[in-house]
This record gives sequence, structure tokens and C-alpha cells, in this order.
Amino acid sequence: MSPFKPYFLSILFTCVLPGLSLAQPSASELSEYTPISLPQYLQTVKENNAIIGNKRLGKETVAAIKQSLSLYQFNPSISYSKGTFYQQVPYTPYDIPTSNTFGLNFNIEGWNKRSTRSKYGEAEIGRSDADYQATEADIQTAATLDYIDALRNRLLFNSYATAAKKVAALPQSDQTKDSTQLLLYYENASAKDLQFTSLSLINHSGDKFKNLPLPIGNLNIEPQNFNLEELINQALAIRTDIVVMQAAINSSEKNISMTQANRNLDVQLFVSYTTTPEYTSSGYTYLRQSGFSAGLSIPLPVNNYLQNADIVQADNQKLGLEMQLRDLKSQVRVRVMQALLQYDSAKQILAQANSELLDVSKVANQSSAKDIMDVRDKEGALIDAQTNHVKALVNVWRQSGNYSIPNI
Repeated sequence: MSPFKPYFLSILFTCVLPGLSLAQPSASELSEYTPISLPQYLQTVKENNAIIGNKRLGKETVAAIKQSLSLYQFNPSISYSKGTFYQQVPYTPYDIPTSNTFGLNFNIEGWNKRSTRSKYGEAEIGRSDADYQATEADIQTAATLDYIDALRNRLLFNSYATAAKKVAALPQSDQTKDSTQLLLYYENASAKDLQFTSLSLINHSGDKFKNLPLPIGNLNIEPQNFNLEELINQALAIRTDIVVMQAAINSSEKNISMTQANRNLDVQLFVSYTTTPEYTSSGYTYLRQSGFSAGLSIPLPVNNYLQNADIVQADNQKLGLEMQLRDLKSQVRVRVMQALLQYDSAKQILAQANSELLDVSKVANQSSAKDIMDVRDKEGALIDAQTNHVKALVNVWRQSGNYSIPNI
């Protein structure tokens, strides 16, 4: 019996029952696989990825800040003073009249300050939400591409295992022995590749998975046709990075209005109530007395009008974002064109791989090891072509602002 046989049976058994561990050495304790579909995996990433979670918390923080910005800045303060105490007694009898004064001070905000703060808070909520959507899309795109790589390795593993099983069923000869050893070697390599790419899937999902995620499905997606101008127009309208930049520009506009409104005059008002107890002085008895006083002060923000650094800074922030958006739109056009060129090439390679597999399948009756190996080689080339086609398709979608999940 070939020394590869026990391992071969272990591999085949694992292929049938993916919940069991592959007979592969592992540097970690993760050795078992749990099948998971792409939508399930991406949902897990969305719920458990720390970067996405932080952006989600950032949205909540910005919403809380907006609520505080919308409040009227009343800023009341209460004061109390007692006295006056006289330290000298010119004659006796002498009663010291110690009064009690209660005061209330508060601020009346300048015109348009609160409304511009509130609008700025709303704009920041929009910017934070756009940033969250963009981060989620970027991470899920990276997770999708890693999932496709892992699925490719699983399909290759199954391809080698199926071919090895067919060769093993043939009458034993030097040719079948050599073919079996070669196939088992690549099974071993593809099993390690599968383990490596499955570990990569864990990178996007925190500590959610206790077993290695095992992708399920296939990469057989029908080629699609696209219109370049439609893709570009769609990208310029809904791509998340463009939406983020537009939201940032909107926020900077509201920041300019808020900065200008902060120069408006505030008014500080105060009212006080004073009571003086009954006292006697110079033979006269003065009854308890009380009185009110009120006033206002208007700080003159002279320094605000002698410099304009805050206005220049706010204006330049918006100008810088507008320049970035201009360049980004130019880059998006280029990226869409490049993605479509790559996709057209991937479609041609896929069509050729399908044709070559069909041709060799018609000729080979798979009654010999050579026929089985020829079919397996073309099958492996097709899996690679399908992988590149799906990844190129996802790239076209993402570059044009389409964040759909491929049906694999």
C-alpha cells in the first residue's frame, strides 16, 4: 500500500465531512472547519469587526454631540454675598447692618449662534454616517476577496481529491502510482493553502469564530456586460469615498457659518436682590429693607475683528476638501476604466478555460491516468479563471459604487 494512502483517505473523509479537522500541522489550536456562506460570513464581519464597531460608536458619539450643540447656551450662575461688615465702632450702642445679596447672572447668545451650531451638528452626523458606510464597504470588500481566495483553495482541494479517487479506481500500474503520488502532493499543498486562507477570514471577524470558517458554493458566475459611461456616472454619484468627501465639504460649509456666527455679540444680564435686617444707628431704628438691582454688559470682541485667522482656517479647510474631491473624481474615472479593462480580460480567459475543459472532456474518456490528469489540469485552470473573473467582477462593482454581494 502506498505510504500516501492513509493520508489520502483522511483527506477524502475530511472533504465529505468538513466539520472534522484536516490532517495538517497547525501553529494554532484552530484545526476544525465550520462551513459558512458568504452572506453569513459578511454579516458576522459586520457585527464583530472592531473597526466597523468603532465607526458605529462614532456615529452615536456625534449624535450625542449634535444634541448638545443644539442646546441654547444659557450658562446661568448664582451668587451670594453677605455684608458689609464695619470694623470700626464710632460710638455705642452700635448695630452692624449686615445685608444679604442674592444674584443671578446669565448669558444671552448672539444672533444665529445656536442655529449654526445645530446645522453643523447635523452635517457632522451625515459625515459620520457616510464614513461608517464607507468603512463597512471597504472591510466587507476585503473580506469578500479573502472569502473568494479561500473558496478557490477548497475547490482546488476537491478537484485534486476527486481526480485522485478516480486514479485510485484504475488498475494499478507505474503510471497510476506516479499520478496518485503527484495528486496527493498537490492535495497536501492545497489543504495548507485552504488553512492559510481560512485563517485570513478570521482577521476580519474578531474572535467570533472558534473553528476555521470553510467557504461553500462555487465560482461559476455568468459573465456580464457593462456600459463604461453608465459605470462612471454611477460611481460619481454613489461611491462611498465620494459621498464621504461630499459630506465633509457640507460639514466644512456649516463650520464656516458657525465660525462667522461666533463673532456675533453676546449679552450678559444680571439681577440681584438685597435684604438688610433691622438695625439702630444714632438713636434711630431702621426697619428691615429690601431692594432689587439689574444690569447688563456687552463684551466687545475687539480681537475678533482685528484678526481673521479662524475664518481663513475654516475657508481653507473647505477649499482643501474641494480640491481633494476634484482629484478623487478624476481618479474614480480612471479606476472604473481600469477595472473594466481587467474584467474584459478576465472574461476572455474564462471563456478560453471553459472551452479548453469542454474540448479535453470530449476527447478524454478518463479510462487512463493521463486522461484524468488532463481533465484535472483543465479543471484547475478553469477554477483559477473563475476566481479571477469573480474578483474582477467585484472590482468593477466596487469601483462603480455597486456594493452587491456576488452570488457564489
